[in-house]
Formats: sequence, C-alpha cells, structure tokens
Amino acid sequence: MTWGYALIWAGQFMERDPDPWMAKLKFLVDYGLQTTGIGLRELVEMDEARRDAIVQFLSDHDLRLTVGLWMDYFADRDEVRRNMDERLEQLGRLGPLVRAPIVTTGVATLHRFVREPSLERQMDRLADVLAPAAAYCKEIGIPFGIENHGDYYCSDLVGLCERTPHLGIFLDTGNTYLIGEAPLPAFRAAAPYVIGTHFKDHHVRPVPDGRPLHFEVGASVIGEGDVPLRECYRLLMEQAPDPQNLAMQIELIMPSFSGNDPVDALEKSLAFIRSLEAA
Repeated sequence: MTWGYALIWAGQFMERDPDPWMAKLKFLVDYGLQTTGIGLRELVEMDEARRDAIVQFLSDHDLRLTVGLWMDYFADRDEVRRNMDERLEQLGRLGPLVRAPIVTTGVATLHRFVREPSLERQMDRLADVLAPAAAYCKEIGIPFGIENHGDYYCSDLVGLCERTPHLGIFLDTGNTYLIGEAPLPAFRAAAPYVIGTHFKDHHVRPVPDGRPLHFEVGASVIGEGDVPLRECYRLLMEQAPDPQNLAMQIELIMPSFSGNDPVDALEKSLAFIRSLEAA
C-alpha cells in the first residue's frame, strides 16, 4: 500500500522550495509519504528540464505521481476518441517516467440526476469511451480507475466496471456524502474494484431549516469526522483486488488555514492513518 497526499496544499506546506512541484515532493519526503497527483496535461506541457528534475527526484526518493487523465467524455464521440488516442500515447511515454502507481479519471461535468442525457445513456457513453483507456492501462501495467466525484453513486460505477474490462474505482470516501449516499454501503459495493482512494473525512449534518433544504458537508481532520474510515480501511484490506498496491491519498480539508493549524491537522490525520496500519 502506498500512502500519499492530495489536492489541498496549504501555504505552510509549500515553503520547502521555490518550485511548487519540488516543494510538494519535499513535503512528501518529510512526512514519509510516497505519492501525490498530477494532471496528464500539466505533465505534457511542463518544461522538459523541469520535468527531468522532477523525474530524478522521484527516483532518488522512491516517490510516485498518480496521473489524472480527465476530459469531456460527453463531447462529440469521434472527437473524444481522437483525444483519447492522443492522451494514451502521452500516458505511455510519461506514466512510467513518473512511476505512476495508478491512473485516475472522472466526469464531474454531468451527474446521475441530469434528465438528459439519462443515467443509462451516460453509462453507455462512459463504457464506450473508457474501454480503450482501461485496456491500454492494463497493457502497460498501470491500473486505471474512475473517481466518484460527486457525480455518481458508487453502485453506478460498479455497474460501469462490470461492463468495462479492467476499469477500477478510485474511491473518494468523502464524496459519498456529497452525492447523498450512505458511505458504508457505498464502500462495500466499491471495495472489490478499488485501486486507490482520496481518503477524506467530513463533519456532516442535515440543515432542515435551510432554503433550499440541504445537507452540510464540512471540513474535518482525518479520523475526527463522520466518514466511517476505519470500516472503509478494513473493507479495502479484505476485498480490494490488490490491497498491497492500493494508492491511498490523504485529502485533508483543513478546518483552519491560519498559523500552524494546517500542520497540526496533518499530523493528527497521519497519526490516525498510522493507527489503522498498526491495527
């Protein structure tokens, strides 16, 4: 299992180097983490000398970059196919260089509650356009997973995986609440397909006097919120297809960004993660 850090980079974390990417990588080293995410487009467009320096640092410190391959999957089908062919060629060149443990994708532009296209048609399109990416990633030995990005239930993505060979799920533990799912049933459904996670926590509560009515999903230190993360970890250890090679990225939504608060929140989160491993 590879633990890493994702997305919310407080300024206090970024003081280790003038180059933002080197600052992130040095942060990983300092906290004994091994991976963070980068978009394929950013990797492609990066200055070659800078990319070479990053690749060397990754190799020197046994670090990996999870690569995100995202596009508008509901554009013109032929255009999507052409774009996918180009992205896969880029992935084949650059994924091994950054020692990618997994490749992730997602939708976010639509969701299961959109009337048109219907959920059935959305799943048909995703199965069609993601099949070549899943097959190619299998060929080059880098698992490929779709994230539940506040757009679909995990059960929707399980159905998609069942009809798309070699497609897995990149499980965001907090986004179950964002789409209105009960977390534990979602985790149970997804676990046999999970290749990695955004391991995230939230404090949540219903707001029945709000207009419109809504469910509040707030910031939390990992392990102090309402997401059943201990149960999720156990399920993944028992049911994920390759538990020892899961790419687990902490996604810490800090309750506060002032003073030393982000560092304190991170250290509490890491202590919780290490308690899971110890157990």
